[in-house]
Amino acid sequence: WQIKPEESLFIYEPGLGPDNYSHPGHIPVFTSDLKISAEVRSACGDNTACLFDAAATNDTAIGLNSMMTGLMLEQERNLVGNAPPNITGDPRIVAFLGKPVLYTMVVNDADEFNVTLSPMTGAQLPVTYTFARTSHS
Repeated sequence: WQIKPEESLFIYEPGLGPDNYSHPGHIPVFTSDLKISAEVRSACGDNTACLFDAAATNDTAIGLNSMMTGLMLEQERNLVGNAPPNITGDPRIVAFLGKPVLYTMVVNDADEFNVTLSPMTGAQLPVTYTFARTSHS
């Protein structure tokens, strides 16, 4: 499975090549090969990254760090993948001097995240305004 030096896609410093980073005698370690203690199982639950790293390094803190990093990356992935909400309503606002204005819009989020509406910072709105929320399932 190893490549020939001329097949490498990497750029190496002068005098170095794939052979400098190859370890043919390396024997990979799999989770099933590790002895996982009750303490590690208790701390990691069923989180594979935590179980593996804690058992492979004999350091539960490293396993827990791997678990937290994975959870943070998952949260970031969810946020990045969140599409903006779809806002629909009449593009015209009809207003009369001294009379309240009622404007209705429908806001849907395809990803089913909660949507919060608030005035833009610095927006010049009348002295009093309200947002009325209605929810439909």
